[in-house]
Amino acid sequence: MEASAQTVLSFSMIGYRTKEVTVGENPVINVTLIEERSNLGEVVVVGYGTQKKETLTGAVSVVSLDKLSSRSVNSVGDVLAGKSPGVIVTNEGGDPTSTPRINIRGSGGLNGESVLYVIDGSIFLGTPQLNPNDIESISVLKDAAAAIYGARASGGVVLITTKKGKSGKMQISFDAKLGQQSAWRKLEPLNAEQRAQVAATAAKNGGTTILPAFDASKYPDGQVTRTNWMDEVFRDGLLQDYNAAINGGNEKSNFYLSFNYRNAEGIVLNTKTQRYNFRINSEHELASWLKVGENLSYSSTNGNGANTSSDYTGALLSAIYYPTNGTPYNADGSFAGLPGGQYAGDYGDIINPVAELQRIDVNNPVNVLVVNPYATLKLAKGLTFRSNLSITKRDASYKSFTPKRPEVGKPVLSNSLQQSSDQSTDFLTEQVLSYKETFGKHSLDATGGYTFQKTKNSGLSTSGAGFDDESPQYRYLANATVIQPSSSYYNANAVSSLFLRANYNYDEKYLLSLIGRRDGVSLLSKDNRTRNYVSASAGWLITKEDFLKNTGWLNELKLRGSYGILGNLGSLPQSAVNPLLAATQSYFGQTPTLQTGYVSTILANPGLTWAESKQTNFGLDVTVLNRLSLVADYFIKDIDKMILTRTLPGTAGLGTQTINAGKVRDKGIELGLTYNSDKNAAFTYSVNATLTKINNKVINLGDGLQNIAVGTNFRNELAPLSINVGQPLYSYYVLKTEGIFQSQAEADNYKNASGQKIQPNAKAGDFKFADLDGNGSIDSKDRYFAGSAYPDFSYGLSFNASYKNFDFNIFAQGVQGNKLFNAVKRTTYSASGPSYNKLVGILDAWSPENPGGKVPIISTSDSNGNFNASDFYIEDGSYLRIRNVTLGYSLPKQLTSKLRTGAIRVYATANNLFTITNYSGFDPEIGMDNNGLDVGRYPQARSFILGLSVNL
Repeated sequence: MEASAQTVLSFSMIGYRTKEVTVGENPVINVTLIEERSNLGEVVVVGYGTQKKETLTGAVSVVSLDKLSSRSVNSVGDVLAGKSPGVIVTNEGGDPTSTPRINIRGSGGLNGESVLYVIDGSIFLGTPQLNPNDIESISVLKDAAAAIYGARASGGVVLITTKKGKSGKMQISFDAKLGQQSAWRKLEPLNAEQRAQVAATAAKNGGTTILPAFDASKYPDGQVTRTNWMDEVFRDGLLQDYNAAINGGNEKSNFYLSFNYRNAEGIVLNTKTQRYNFRINSEHELASWLKVGENLSYSSTNGNGANTSSDYTGALLSAIYYPTNGTPYNADGSFAGLPGGQYAGDYGDIINPVAELQRIDVNNPVNVLVVNPYATLKLAKGLTFRSNLSITKRDASYKSFTPKRPEVGKPVLSNSLQQSSDQSTDFLTEQVLSYKETFGKHSLDATGGYTFQKTKNSGLSTSGAGFDDESPQYRYLANATVIQPSSSYYNANAVSSLFLRANYNYDEKYLLSLIGRRDGVSLLSKDNRTRNYVSASAGWLITKEDFLKNTGWLNELKLRGSYGILGNLGSLPQSAVNPLLAATQSYFGQTPTLQTGYVSTILANPGLTWAESKQTNFGLDVTVLNRLSLVADYFIKDIDKMILTRTLPGTAGLGTQTINAGKVRDKGIELGLTYNSDKNAAFTYSVNATLTKINNKVINLGDGLQNIAVGTNFRNELAPLSINVGQPLYSYYVLKTEGIFQSQAEADNYKNASGQKIQPNAKAGDFKFADLDGNGSIDSKDRYFAGSAYPDFSYGLSFNASYKNFDFNIFAQGVQGNKLFNAVKRTTYSASGPSYNKLVGILDAWSPENPGGKVPIISTSDSNGNFNASDFYIEDGSYLRIRNVTLGYSLPKQLTSKLRTGAIRVYATANNLFTITNYSGFDPEIGMDNNGLDVGRYPQARSFILGLSVNL
């Protein structure tokens, strides 16, 4: 058949766009096919199903795992940090037992928001202790797309898919890592001679007598440095991480089995963490229309953490405070107390930090078993039904023995044992019906279903004291001479839900998604028990239009927009709506005698309802030259009707009531940028960058309130935090310093309009405080808002490369513009408080010989209030941290074939290799559980690891 002038020829090839050409009069036709961007056809997990990436209308990000198996990570938070725009991972210090805080698009107001984890389709309450080697993919629902999970999804949803078996020959893999961890930074206290000099200077400037412990004429031994307490409390810790997996199957059946053991010694003495993971995933096709499978996992964790959050007895604070002329042990091997004999009291009330750490005796195993069977039925063309059941059993026990502390310093001559057990059972059933079909240029993907989840929690706690023998074998309640009354609890709650999602697109150009969910919860009264949550999102894939369809350089241009309302009951107490009576003891009767009774302390609020999270998102997806892609989002997230606990006036006869009040807004910009090199080149690489900028603001607090007091403080002396309308949550509200008075004349001339001294007690070397309200004196009204611990923006940057048999990965993460309140300065830069040892930073104090000093004059007197809450303590908490660097080498196939093995790879990896920061504390990652106030928090560890991966 001959081609006519009107004949249209169609040229196609896998991986390239189809192109149609009219023959016309041309005897020769030259055709250049445009490469199809490969990841447009990528399937993304979106909750109760999957969706093609190019048809997504919500803000859903896929997390790059970047050689995850080469790293030894403690939690899911370590996997997510810096990998997805909008997802902020904040380490609560570096304690091996701590869990990172994960926030998606803000903190969620005063309620707080918890991320919802969904693993292989099953909702997991709390933070999962996963084996990172089991993770196949992670996607994050950040906007109204999370409405498919209703009231529990206002904090965003992290969807994790674990590995499944593959058809073909059974594969056995083994991975071993061995490394060492150490502190990347230690603070420097004064040595004994420096401390004595500071004491002499302080006494001279304060007009007092030097304490005998620092007077060489009375106690010369006090000038001798014997111990570097930083070296005593920090150590090099051994890290071990082993993983083994087996997978295999055929066209009808597959399985995946894995085991992981991780043991990491902390960098602080006697701290550690240990984790076991076991998993079995399998799936079987019993008929062409029926598949069944299960995901079964077991995890066990345990560990010791150090007390570094106490502003009185924190281990690292004590290591700073303790005099360096002292020693950890006496000659007989027993723990030593403060040196100096009759002068020991001059050093203050301090504990021997080595003794305190070595005495830690905590056993806290947490065991979690998840059993998740499921069945998938193909009912008709495009119609699928999935029945999913998940049962999670959690069993935790806690045993902590606190021995006597007889040493001179801060003695405690009693001992105690605390013991508790906690159990929970979570039952989840989901029945989901999905329909997917294409009608010409119209495509419909609908998912609907019913879910029911019931959670039961119970626990028991007791304690004892008076152990005559503290030997480990006697640290049981049976040996206590005093046993305190035990307490117990039981609670249960249920969530019942109906949901529906409909995704429609026309010719894959015009995209629409509608989500509706009705949640009912047992925690609220009957009238407020159920709520409806909805979201709508739309998209326009502009590159599908005729005017851009054949553009060679622009592969994707998509506009997205969404709006949705989600709920939040995250901080709702069990007793808010129906409070129980609390046991109490009081005197009753005509002849008063102490009797046990029950009393109500909480005012019920049957009108309490769900907090609401109203989320708006506008997004843009762009891909250029099949190499460079950009994902950009602008969002506004309003948290309204927050769940707050208010204190009632004394006349109410009750203590508190939980109410709905206030509104907080988080808004910001997210950017994700990816560049991939030519995948066919000998040297291949990819670059991925993320940036998140969030502005947090309190819109109102309800009932005409303008501020709420924050109880977080340092030693009841510094209380810098405040919640105020118009400011970010937990902002610093402090006095403003304007340098240091260089002379007595300068201090005397700082006067108000009436000619009176604004700081009447100020002397040369004291801080000059700004009179912000202009009333002529310095008081609480002169405080100003000096920022908060929330950063201006957070970012991550990763680079992956491979050449021949070598592979390389580097990942950096950081934050910019956050402020930290370094409260440690209160006791280590001031000589007017307790006579603890100080940090070397105090040597930069003002003096006539050091007029440029940044620290106020060293003095035993502080009548000017130099160390009150001011911006002196506020430091830039910005940092850039090289989280991971990995270099690997895979043995050539010619060699592995001779060894009769599969791939063999050796690698070296370094975590937290170095950190760039101006923060002067142990570590800028102090977490948010103290709202940015640093009291000497456990720092992050730097680790160096060697690894071997073998496939059989």
